[in-house]
Amino acid sequence: MDEWIAEDRDEVKNAKSVVMIQCVGSRNEERPYCSRVCCSQAIKNSIALKEANPQQDVYVLYRDVRAYGFLEQHYRRARELGVRFIRYEEDKKPEVSAANGQLRVSSFDPMLNIPISIDCDLLVLSAAIIPNEDVDDLGKLFKVPLNSDKFFLEAHMKLRPIDFATDGVFMCGLAHCPKSVAESIAQADGAAARSATILSKDQIELEATISEVVDANCDGCAYCIDPCPYNALTLIEYMYKGSIKKTVQRDGALCKGCGVCMATCPKKGIFVRGFKLEQISTMVEAALMGE
Repeated sequence: MDEWIAEDRDEVKNAKSVVMIQCVGSRNEERPYCSRVCCSQAIKNSIALKEANPQQDVYVLYRDVRAYGFLEQHYRRARELGVRFIRYEEDKKPEVSAANGQLRVSSFDPMLNIPISIDCDLLVLSAAIIPNEDVDDLGKLFKVPLNSDKFFLEAHMKLRPIDFATDGVFMCGLAHCPKSVAESIAQADGAAARSATILSKDQIELEATISEVVDANCDGCAYCIDPCPYNALTLIEYMYKGSIKKTVQRDGALCKGCGVCMATCPKKGIFVRGFKLEQISTMVEAALMGE
């Protein structure tokens, strides 16, 4: 629709009535999230339509208008120009039908508490922003997690909003979640700055809180290798007192100290520094004694 308005297409100029339906395929059980840019884009397009042709009827059917920040001014401008915003409820979504070459949108107005029908020449659907189909493969390739909606998940929403748990990998834009161009640019600036903090150093210090193998307890069962999300563990064999001993070797550069290996080991053969089972048990006991 944005392109059609910019190109001054006949379909737009000759339309007597335009209907825009928001939240098509989003904010439902399958995709509960908001696509964020739909409302602002609908407001922008509706203003452009009314300014080009004040006689044109423009309707925006919405569930909630999310014109956050300074976009509220554009929403007010659209109302002043005569754009009609009509709310609909999730259980009474608009229905579209066609007859004799004419589109008709039927809905229920909860404000007036009556059903309504709008004949229109142009129908615009604000479809959901969805992740690419190969996003799972990409996440596995870079060892970065996804949230329940299949968008990439940051290391910490407040403390590390651009970082992944995997060092040296950063994110920005729609890969993170639906957002506007301005927000994507701001996040891209942050990702570039975070990258510069790594590229500017000759050496990088590793985290101290990583796993440690207790060779005396490890019998090489390898229960901890497959669950490790960072592929930091390797099963090795060596000669010990005339026999072959199996054990696990940890790569300190890859380990992030997540503790998955410690949780899967049945022999106390590996632990995270500062978080031995004996230490955790003592802290729990001290907490219970304090109560």
